[in-house]
Order: sequence, then structure tokens, then C-alpha cells
Amino acid sequence: MRGRPATIIHETPPRKFTRTYEDEDTIEVWTYDLNKTTHGPVLVEIKYKAGAEKRIKQHAKELKQEKKVARQMNKINNRNK
Repeated sequence: MRGRPATIIHETPPRKFTRTYEDEDTIEVWTYDLNKTTHGPVLVEIKYKAGAEKRIKQHAKELKQEKKVARQMNKINNRNK
């Protein structure tokens, strides 16, 4: 059909819904209930995938090592001035 529809259908958005976010280490399920609050999720469930804990610890270890090297290089550069 062409033109304006005969009747305008107004659908109200859902008041309760969930959103699922997935990355390489986790699956997060965010549950919203707009009857309780409109500012954010009511419940957040975080499920870790197999091997995620090992990768998270390894990443933290690498960051710590990078900070250590940066601090040492800064110390060396300041001493040579």
C-alpha cells in the first residue's frame, strides 16, 4: 500500500527485558525492569568461559611487567639528565 496507513499502531516498549553481551572471556546478561528503576540494570550476571581465569591473570601479569619496565626506563632517563 502506498501513502499513510489507515490506523497508527502504538506499541509500548517492553518494561522487562534482558541484554546479552559476549566477549572473549565472559558472557554478561543484563536484566532490566523499568517498573523498578529507569537508570540501569536490576541484575547483572557474569559467566566466565573456560580458560578465562588464566587469560585474565596472564594479562594482569603483562600489565604489571610493562609498568615495571616503564618505571625503570623513567628512572634511567632521569638519572642521565
